[in-house]
Amino acid sequence: MPLRFEDLLAARVLSRQAPEKRSHLVAGLEAIREERSHKSLLAGLVDEHVLTMEQARYVHGMVERWKRGRGVAIYVHLLAREGVKGEAVKALVDVAGADADMNQLGDGVLGTGLLPRHREQQLRFQARLAQDRDHAMQLKAWLDAHRQQPGQPAAVPLAALDGGSARLDLSSMAAALPEEAQAIVRGTLSDADDELPGPQFRIPEWIDMSDPRTGKRVSGFRILGRVGAGAMGTVYLCDSQKDPQKPIALKLLPKDASADARGRFKREILANSFFGHPKVIEILDAGETDQGHQFMAMEFFDGKDLGVVLDAEKRLPPRRALILAQQCFEALAACHAAGVVHRDVKPANVMVSRDGETAKLMDFGIAIVRDLGEFETKVFRSMEGGVTGTPEYMSPEQAGGDAILEPSDLYSMGCVLYIMLTGRLPFESETSQGFVTCHLLEDPLPLLKANPELKALPKELPELVDSLLQKTPARRPASAQVVVDRIGQMLPKIEDKKGSTRGFWGMLWNRG
Repeated sequence: MPLRFEDLLAARVLSRQAPEKRSHLVAGLEAIREERSHKSLLAGLVDEHVLTMEQARYVHGMVERWKRGRGVAIYVHLLAREGVKGEAVKALVDVAGADADMNQLGDGVLGTGLLPRHREQQLRFQARLAQDRDHAMQLKAWLDAHRQQPGQPAAVPLAALDGGSARLDLSSMAAALPEEAQAIVRGTLSDADDELPGPQFRIPEWIDMSDPRTGKRVSGFRILGRVGAGAMGTVYLCDSQKDPQKPIALKLLPKDASADARGRFKREILANSFFGHPKVIEILDAGETDQGHQFMAMEFFDGKDLGVVLDAEKRLPPRRALILAQQCFEALAACHAAGVVHRDVKPANVMVSRDGETAKLMDFGIAIVRDLGEFETKVFRSMEGGVTGTPEYMSPEQAGGDAILEPSDLYSMGCVLYIMLTGRLPFESETSQGFVTCHLLEDPLPLLKANPELKALPKELPELVDSLLQKTPARRPASAQVVVDRIGQMLPKIEDKKGSTRGFWGMLWNRG
C-alpha cells in the first residue's frame, strides 16, 4: 500500500491529540513510504497496540469529516461560480445534514432543478478532480519536505482540521472555506478541465482522480481515475461513448513490459474467452492502443481484494467466510467445466464487495487452458518451466512441479478459506521455499487449533477444510461443485454472532 493522503491526515490528528505517540507516527509513515507495510497508518497502529480500535475509529471519523467538508466547500464554490444563489446552496447543505458529502449535495441540486443534469454532473466531476489533485499536491509536498527533513509526520497545512472536536459541522466548514476552495480550484483545474463532461455514474470516493491520465481517452474509453497499480500494469476507471452509463475497468500494460507479462496478459484474455460466470470478473474488450500499450477492458467491480480485507479484519465471521468461499467455488466450477485451471487462487485474486457479501474471482494470467494443442506452447512459451504460482497457496503437485489439474485449485481455495476462518495460513514459513516444502511434506495446523472458537460450529466445517487440504489430489472433493453443495448444506446451521466486529471494514473505503 503506498502512502496515502489519509495517512497524513490521521498523523496530523494524532500528533496534536497524542504527542507522546509521535515516534510511532514517524515509524508508521516511514514503513508505508518505504513499502515495508501493506496497511494504513491506523491499521498498523492498532496492530502494534499503539491505538485501540475505538481510538482509531475516532481519528478515522475526524479525517473523513474533514475531507467531506473540504469537498463540499469546493463544490459550493463551483456552484457559486456557476451563478447558483448562496441562500439556495445553504438551504441544501442544511437539509443534507452534517454528514453529507458533495454527492448528496449534488443530488439535492438536481432534485431542486437548480442546474441541468449535464452541467451539475460536470461540476461534481470538477470538484472531485480538484479535491484529489489538491490531496496529491499536499502529499507530494510532504514527501519532498520529508526527504529534506525526516521525522515530520504532519508537516502539511491543514487549517480546517484543528482542535479536538469529535464532530465538525459541515455547513460551518463549507461557509468557512470559500477563499481556500477558490485557491484549490484555481491551482488544480485548467481551462481544459472546464470542458470535460461529467460521467453518468457516480465515481466511488476511493478512486484516485489525481492521476495525470484522468480525462484522457484510450481506445474509445475516457479515463476517470486510477483504481490501482501493480507489477502487471495500471487499472483505471473509465466510461465510454458506446455505453456511457456503464463503468469500465481498463488495465493498461506498460510498453516496455516483459515477455512474461505480455504472455500473462494474453493468457488472461484467452482464458476468459472460454467461459463466463457472474462470480468472475468479465473481460469486455482487449487490444493495443495507438501508443503501443496492450489494454484489457473489464467490468468495474466496486470493492477491494480479499487480501486487503483480511489485512484489515484479520479473519472473517464464519458465515461470511463461507458465503464468499462458496461463490469462489462456483466460479471455479464454471472455469473447470470449460477446461480452464486458474492456478493462482489466492486472496489478492478475489474481489469482495463493499457489503462483504459478494466475491468475484479474477486474474487468469497463469491459467492452464486445455485443448489448445501447439497454440499453448507457441503463445505462452515464455511461461513454461519451473514452478508457477504463489508459494503460500500452491498445491503440493504445483509445488512439486507435477501435472496440475482441477484439484489443485481446490487445494488453493482451501488455503484461502482457512485464512478467512483463522486469520493465518495453514503453514508458517519465512521463505517462499519454506512454504513449498510445507505444502509437499508438512501437515497443516488443524483448523480448530488455529481458531478454537470454531469448535462451536458444525463438524462438517473442519471436515471440509481438511478434505480440501489433502496432499493427494484424489482425496480432495470430487469437484468444485461438490464443495459448493457441501457449503450450501452447512450455511443454514451457522449464524454469525450478533454484534461481531467488522474490524476496519469501513476504513477500506474513504467513507466508513
